[in-house]
Amino acid sequence: MKILKISKLFDFIFGISLLFFICFVWVRYFLHDIWLTILISAIITFFAASIFYILNSKKIEKNSISREEIKNAKNISSNFLLSTKQEVLKVFFEKLNSKYNTKIKSDYLLVNDKVLKPIYTSQTITDKEILETYLKVKDTPAKTIIITCKQANETCYDFAKMIANKKIIILTEIDAYENIFKPLQFEVHNIEMEQKQKKSFQQFLEFSLNKARTKNYVLVSIFMLFASFVLRYNVYYLIFSSLTGLLALYSHFNLRYNKKLNDNKYL
Repeated sequence: MKILKISKLFDFIFGISLLFFICFVWVRYFLHDIWLTILISAIITFFAASIFYILNSKKIEKNSISREEIKNAKNISSNFLLSTKQEVLKVFFEKLNSKYNTKIKSDYLLVNDKVLKPIYTSQTITDKEILETYLKVKDTPAKTIIITCKQANETCYDFAKMIANKKIIILTEIDAYENIFKPLQFEVHNIEMEQKQKKSFQQFLEFSLNKARTKNYVLVSIFMLFASFVLRYNVYYLIFSSLTGLLALYSHFNLRYNKKLNDNKYL
C-alpha cells in the first residue's frame, strides 16, 4: 500500500512537472519576463491538470493483465473455435452450474436471471449476431444478455446501446477471460496455432502509447528543447519538443493502452 501511494505521488509530480515544462517553454518563447512566465505557466498547468483530473475521475482503473493470461485467453478462444456449439455450452454449464442456477437452452445458457450466449467464429462478430441473439431471447424474463466472443466490431456496441428493454454486455476475448474464465478457473488447453498476423494500426497504437515508451518521449522532448537554443528555426524544435512531451504525458497516464484488470461483476 505504501509503495502504491509513493508510485501515485511520483506519477503526480512527474505529470505536473512535464506539463509545467511544456507551458513554460512556450510562454517563455513569447514573453521575456521570467517571473511573469512562471506565473502564467503555473496557471495554465493548474487549469490543464484540473481538466485532466475531471475527465478521468470517473474512469474505472483496471489492473494490467500478464502475457501468460493473454495466452490463456487466446487458448480458451481457440478451443471454443474448434468445438461445436453444444460442446461449448456444455463446458460453460459444467463450470457455472456449481455456482449459479444454470440451464442449457437451444444455443445459449440461462444463468440465474441472465442470458449467456457464447459466439465463437473465425470472423469478427457484427451487429447481425447481436440482433439474432436478441430476437431469440427478447420474450424471456432475462433483463441482461451477456455475449462472449473472440472479437466484436464497433457496430455491435452501437447496436447494444439502442436496445432499451434489455442490457447487452459484450465480452471479447480478454474481457471474457478476466470476468468469467479466470474467476471460474476454466481449464486452459494449450493449442499451438500458426498465426501470421499483420501489424494493425491498433497494435501500433498499443505499442507506441504504452507506459513503457514514456521515458523515450521525455528524452526526445528534452533533447529537442536544448536543440532549439543552438540551432536555427528554433520554433520547429519547440513544436516537436512539446509534441513529444504531450506524448510522454499521454502514454504514462492513459488507461486505454495501459489496460488493467477489473473484478467480475457480470454474473
